[in-house]
Amino acid sequence: MIRGIAILSLTLLVVALIPFVGPVVIIMTPLPIFYYFSQLGRIWGLAALAAAYAVASGSLLLLGRPLPIMILFTIGMTGVMLAEVLRRRYPIGKTIAVASVALFFFGTAALLHQAWLTGTDPWQLIAGYVEGVIGENLRLYGQMNVSPDQIKLIRENTPEITRFITGIFPALSLSGAILTVWLNVLAGRLLLDRPGASFTDFGDLATWKAPEKLVWLLIAAGGMVLAPWDLSVTVGMNLLIVCCLIYFFQGLAIASFLFKRKRVPVLLRWLFYLLLALQQYMVIFVVAFGLFDIWVDFRKRIAGIDVQT
Repeated sequence: MIRGIAILSLTLLVVALIPFVGPVVIIMTPLPIFYYFSQLGRIWGLAALAAAYAVASGSLLLLGRPLPIMILFTIGMTGVMLAEVLRRRYPIGKTIAVASVALFFFGTAALLHQAWLTGTDPWQLIAGYVEGVIGENLRLYGQMNVSPDQIKLIRENTPEITRFITGIFPALSLSGAILTVWLNVLAGRLLLDRPGASFTDFGDLATWKAPEKLVWLLIAAGGMVLAPWDLSVTVGMNLLIVCCLIYFFQGLAIASFLFKRKRVPVLLRWLFYLLLALQQYMVIFVVAFGLFDIWVDFRKRIAGIDVQT
């Protein structure tokens, strides 16, 4: 209990106090909360989290630093929600879907609350945030000796870039929620999947497959993008982004399956994942593998196994 309070307090303080480290690790910050909430149970888990909030808030007040209430509350809520969803022992697909949608709607509620407090339209609030991020990137590019012509081009097209990113912000938010849940579930599986620990047995995740009916949503989204109406294009783009992310996960499952079947060394597997992060065009190939698996069924052809949704 004491160790849990100490680690949770440190986690919250890292996010609040270290501006460069905080945003980088914030996607994984629900993990300690999820872990201790699962280990201690509801009552003691909530007590440890409340004590950690008190320690972090008191430390920030003593240091004269602002208290990012919504960010810290979102982190705590995400960890608790993951533990509660996993207690229901859903299949992996339903677990990710339920937790991601819950996190997305909580983020939407937080945005609407902030818009209400400031008296600002939610879309204007998002647009202002996007413009701020673009401005920060332009300043960073200036320090990195990026070509002045490229910086000028971005600056001149900032309104169009802002409008586009604001339009697909719902899909980006939902995708961020899915990635957050997915990474924390995988990490939590490593931490809690041991004798004496309670964790849902998802089976071999390398055999996971997206629901087959999802392809019709992808086709409909593609048709909406080609329509001559701005609203249709925006909705279609949002749907395409989310569908492509799901097929990306299916492509990763296929790659993981092939690695296991061919007994590829761990070092080469990590090299593949590193290249995915560094070379964005490889992501397109992984998404394509996930999509074409609907018709080809790579894993069944290779090993004659059935896949789980």
